[in-house]
Amino acid sequence: MVMGLTLAACQSPADKAVDDELKVAAGVEAVCAARSDVDAAVASVAALTPESTVGDAEQAGEKLRAALAKLDGAEGELSKAEVKEYRDQVALFQEEVEKVRKDKSLTLKEASEQLQGKVAPLVVARAQLASATVCVEIDEEPTANKKADADGPDGTNDTDKTDN
Repeated sequence: MVMGLTLAACQSPADKAVDDELKVAAGVEAVCAARSDVDAAVASVAALTPESTVGDAEQAGEKLRAALAKLDGAEGELSKAEVKEYRDQVALFQEEVEKVRKDKSLTLKEASEQLQGKVAPLVVARAQLASATVCVEIDEEPTANKKADADGPDGTNDTDKTDN
């Protein structure tokens, strides 16, 4: 445990940022898995019928309680990781500002250009901190939707129109 703390203290802000980005990604996966477990537990509660036993209801209720507890824990860990990642990005940006500030030969335009490229990760981390976690499943879009996307608001696409 002490060795882990020592290693964390010796990491550069860039290394900490990478580690915390990985923790955020793992946290998102954990939250999404926990949401899936909650959905399954809700489905088993919804599947109870008048013929179900009290034991069935207790089992479904316990499954739901456990899934909700898992979700609460995963969301808490994700929130901590997102805050750490944001702090890391702030530290990295502050390092860049300090470098620019020390280089007295830079014009304001050059300094601005250098900092513009470094502010994007900070903005992304801030937006992530303020947003809700979105779980998505990536699968191929049906062909019908691709055609609909190509159509304009009037239901025609550019190849349907002729110039008069």
